[in-house]
Amino acid sequence: MKYLLVIFQIFLAAAAFSQDLRSSLLQYQFNALPLNPAYAGRLEVPGFEATYFGNTASSSQLSRAAQVSVHGRSERKSKLGQAGWGGVLQFYQQYFYGEINLRPAYSRVIELPGGSLSFGGALGVNYFDIDENVISTVNSGFMTLDGSFGIYYHLDHFFTGISVLNFFEKSFFLDENLPGNALRRENPFNLHTGGIIRLTEDLKLKPTALFRYANIYELPDRQHADVYQSWSTDLHASVIVEDTYVLGLLAGYTKPEQGFKQSRFGVSATYIFGNFRLSYAIQQNNQVESAISLPISHWLSAGYDFYEVENSIPVRFF
Repeated sequence: MKYLLVIFQIFLAAAAFSQDLRSSLLQYQFNALPLNPAYAGRLEVPGFEATYFGNTASSSQLSRAAQVSVHGRSERKSKLGQAGWGGVLQFYQQYFYGEINLRPAYSRVIELPGGSLSFGGALGVNYFDIDENVISTVNSGFMTLDGSFGIYYHLDHFFTGISVLNFFEKSFFLDENLPGNALRRENPFNLHTGGIIRLTEDLKLKPTALFRYANIYELPDRQHADVYQSWSTDLHASVIVEDTYVLGLLAGYTKPEQGFKQSRFGVSATYIFGNFRLSYAIQQNNQVESAISLPISHWLSAGYDFYEVENSIPVRFF
């Protein structure tokens, strides 16, 4: 049994790092930003984004994640602005651990001179599953509720946003006969910003950045778990060619209060045609202080915006 518990602790460390990788790719690369509830009001028409993240490592490090986000606005306007709606559905799997998250979001969008400002909130429902045939001494098959909120401001060629995710989380359906702490989770505070710099008629630059501070805690008994902090910075610089091709470089660094420092480097490519966009990225992950060889990560994304008049489609870069 002690041997299994040691294996499980090693798994938790790997899972915590993989979840950080998943966030760094799905949340801020290409500026899709679907996890910020205020992003639900970003578009005046419905749109969706589907992403897949994975690697080809050994079974102990193999991880896969899929995410689908939808977003749009209501047609009615009032003195309080328009209502934005959206939601994110996520699936995550690593070895004998799985996770499903559903986060419906609501926002209010206020039109300002030259841009718009939105305030949003989300209530998440999460399900966690650990293979009891591998580890039978921790809670498996329990659920949580969490809350998130955010602010998002954008112009045609600039955006900035702040979001706080999982500022509360409550667990349900626990077996009181089993130990309390099992899974590491994050309560991140995110500041993301970026813009478009026009060089010529057919060539533009798109620098973006995300600064992230996260409290790390454990589920299901969050209140009695040790909490530590982690800092992250990610930069993504892209070149936009003829409003059709977007080629980018990604660099990131994470410094946790506990554990090893992590760095990441990658390249990305996006193809935009009409309402549709398709993206791919590859990322190398480094953890020099440890003896662990981290896998290369792959990221795929497809998105579509439901504009009715094709000739009026504005090219969307964030």
